[in-house]
Amino acid sequence: MPHLSQLMSLTPDLILTRGRITTMDMERPEVEALAIRGEQIIAVGSSEVIESLADDHTVIRDLGGRRAIPGINDTHNHVISMGRVLNDVQLYAARSISDIQEAIAAAVAAAPPGAWIFGRGWDESLLRDGRFPNRHDIDEVAPNNPVVLERVWNMLLANSAAMQAADVGRHTPDPPSGTLYAGRIERDAHGDPTGIFRDRSKSMILSAMPQRTATDHEHAIRAACRAYNALGITSCADPGLLPEQMQAYQNVRRAGDLTLRSSLCLAGWGYGSAAEDDDDIAARIEATGVYTGFGDAWLRMDCVKFLPDGGIGDRTALMYEPYLGEPENHGQFVVSERDLFRYVRWCHDRGWSIDNHACGDRMIHLVAQAYAQAIDANPAVEVRHRIHHGYLITDEARDLLREYRIPVLATIPFIYNLGESFVASIGEERAGQVMPLRSLLDAGVPLALGSDAPVTTYNPFVGIYAATTRRTVYGRQLGADECITREEALRAYTLDAAWVTREDERKGSLSIGKLADIAVLDRDLFGVSDDDVLQITAHLTVVGGRVVHDTPDAIATVEREPTSAAAD
Repeated sequence: MPHLSQLMSLTPDLILTRGRITTMDMERPEVEALAIRGEQIIAVGSSEVIESLADDHTVIRDLGGRRAIPGINDTHNHVISMGRVLNDVQLYAARSISDIQEAIAAAVAAAPPGAWIFGRGWDESLLRDGRFPNRHDIDEVAPNNPVVLERVWNMLLANSAAMQAADVGRHTPDPPSGTLYAGRIERDAHGDPTGIFRDRSKSMILSAMPQRTATDHEHAIRAACRAYNALGITSCADPGLLPEQMQAYQNVRRAGDLTLRSSLCLAGWGYGSAAEDDDDIAARIEATGVYTGFGDAWLRMDCVKFLPDGGIGDRTALMYEPYLGEPENHGQFVVSERDLFRYVRWCHDRGWSIDNHACGDRMIHLVAQAYAQAIDANPAVEVRHRIHHGYLITDEARDLLREYRIPVLATIPFIYNLGESFVASIGEERAGQVMPLRSLLDAGVPLALGSDAPVTTYNPFVGIYAATTRRTVYGRQLGADECITREEALRAYTLDAAWVTREDERKGSLSIGKLADIAVLDRDLFGVSDDDVLQITAHLTVVGGRVVHDTPDAIATVEREPTSAAAD
């Protein structure tokens, strides 16, 4: 990297001026303008000073007083999966079974006869009907098309045509009950499947669907890039990837179409419905030949993703206290406690950071202990283990997280979109303790924010709204004392998010010498009402000095007279 004095002597390619630019740099927290050369920021300061650096080749964009921020960095976002969902049936806004039926009917009308219909996003806790949708509901509007509708998490709904294609019926057994994460086919009073498949039983349906190709993965990455850039997202960590998906990222980058800095996370043990043997997964990780940190600022190997417990909405997160109305249900292990500790140490010793899905308080405590033991046994390894979700955290676990600098990646849009399901599963008081952001920050635990899209929205401003108001989609406030400020939420989506992946030296703040990843917002994050935060989008998004999303009518390019030297 050039010395700072060298950077400031360069002529800018792009200047953003006359704005209110939040830098996340403590030395200069807000400036009016900044200058970019190549991929880097070379100067920040007043509009007058920065504009004086321009020559005839410099593009100057007048922000007109708008708020600009560092590009959003989502620390846990299934980019490829979300890219596919963007072209499928989206059911996040469904508030009744008839809403779901209408969406499927429209998809069937637009699809060829017999084509598979795929959708995602329904949540029974938000449906006015007070029940789960079933295959008969979908059969009414799609009698001839196989339909598969993923819930927000850990279940799917299949209609009769999809079940027939998968050869699943009354006599199909559940997955073997001896496994830790077996799954279940929901059945009616006659023993017939209702269409609801839980946990690993989902694979019975998913394996019958047309398989995604490498080209499908590439199209999904491109679709996600466009959608994410429009909301000011410039970096993501994509967790739980398989080799062919990583190759798709490289192909998109080689074609010049990758506009999200991407941290790639390998799929590890306990990854949902996969029947792959643990030895096969270990061999796949070993076969990469690299480990955490390999790559560059655009595409890098980040971590191994584990999934050792479930979620609260579907009552599978591993808890000390039981779920409402189910005194024997404390959730479940996806992998055993013994294997969890063994797998953590195995990856740690090979130089891999680990991102553990952990929701229940008992599982979070176990994961924190596993990390601490691995670090104590081999402290020289340069990794940054973390926990995503981090719903309910014991005092003992919190102390370990602080001591060992283990960040919690709170998937904070869940409060808004899934909060009502938390209340239904554990009651309003305990739901108010889910993702305790204020307590974590006050205790000195590293914190970053992410979405876990497509479980819920990838929109970071929904996340900031949820972090600062703790309100659900129905307006219920869960744990008001755990609210944080908008400034703290933005830091957790930018500079602190970059720290999680050990990249805070090159991104996360708008400082001289750092990468020029910038979002210019359509309204002031710090000046609008809570409800208006939900409506924020980006007028202009820059990644590495390259404009990747633009609304030129809003952010004008300054027309300037050529200098006399140029005229000569």
